[in-house]
Amino acid sequence: MAAIPLLYGADWCKKTIAIQSYFQEHGVAYDYLNVEQSDAALQAIKDMNRGKVRFPMVVVGELPPMKNPSPDELTAALAQNP
Repeated sequence: MAAIPLLYGADWCKKTIAIQSYFQEHGVAYDYLNVEQSDAALQAIKDMNRGKVRFPMVVVGELPPMKNPSPDELTAALAQNP
């Protein structure tokens, strides 16, 4: 069974919204972690970005975290995690 992608972002972030739309349009179940509402999510993105707050971040299975991935990058990552 494929791992459910994790999306770290913020409700006001246009790039986060675009990734949510991509997942919805492609029927991809995902978990959304709002970095403004979760200290753990905020710390996770800092850990992924050498202490800096950068989002959106997407984690698909065991693949390296992706910062603001393009639709093509998301498609490729999802294909590697069937």
